[in-house]
Amino acid sequence: MNRRVRNNIAYIGNLFPLSVLNAGKNFPPFLPFYHVASDESIDYINSYNIRSSKEFESELDYLLTHYDAVDLTEIIENPSKQKMHLSFDDGLKECSNIIAPILMRKGVPATFFVSPDFVDNQSIFHRFKRAILEANACIKPGGKRFAIQEVDELDQLAKQNSIDFSAYKPYMSLAEIEELHKSGFTIGAHSMNHPEMWTLSEELQFQQIKQSMQWVNEKFNPQLKAFSFPFTDDQVSLSLFSRLQTENITDVTFGTAGLKFDVAPNHFQRIPVELAQKWAIKKVVHFEYFYFKIRNLFSANTVKRQ
Repeated sequence: MNRRVRNNIAYIGNLFPLSVLNAGKNFPPFLPFYHVASDESIDYINSYNIRSSKEFESELDYLLTHYDAVDLTEIIENPSKQKMHLSFDDGLKECSNIIAPILMRKGVPATFFVSPDFVDNQSIFHRFKRAILEANACIKPGGKRFAIQEVDELDQLAKQNSIDFSAYKPYMSLAEIEELHKSGFTIGAHSMNHPEMWTLSEELQFQQIKQSMQWVNEKFNPQLKAFSFPFTDDQVSLSLFSRLQTENITDVTFGTAGLKFDVAPNHFQRIPVELAQKWAIKKVVHFEYFYFKIRNLFSANTVKRQ
């Protein structure tokens, strides 16, 4: 969907009260996800809109007026449109020092999805590398995006321009993640190193999930084995989901397709909040429900898989 159409849907959706937009029973639970909240500029993030700590808390207050914030077990066992579960991808350090204190103060459960290769800043997400190079005028804005298979090219550009990626420390330490776990938050896996999964064979997709879940299980022994797909779960096959269930790799998995159902069992679609259009949370919510109603006219509210 192009941006103009998306903006038009959002504009019309915001003309209706939420009680009209979500009237009825046939809705999935509301599953918004963020990456970060920060009161400082961040050179390595340029692909989504960063909330300040005040903006994040304000958005959280808005969500809590409309939804019951519940833990993952409740979402799986008794999903409904009144229930919300927050999650946060990538394991960024602000999850520990900004986001978690706000959630704890308000008594909001959440899941933090981490990629083991990035914990303790052992390495850095390839899209962050590209953003750093762009911030240092080594790459033109809007140019080549670079997939994970092209990370060597990014490293070479950094070397040529005397950029030291190791100077950047975007991620939580293992000790900080352990504190989140001890505080009652769920820790899930987000692949080993955040690849574009659609570029990988099904076997490599499976290994990314299996290895990252093994790391989470060994470190935290979570009550629920939860995995969120990096970028998107588009083109992920039913056979992969079946294998994850058969081999007891995951209990629940998540995509990023918005307010939709999914044919894969125990697989839920989440709602990206940090849109490049810089929409406030109310606009995101109204867009998702109005677009859901539009898709419903064409029986298009369930993600189909081969």
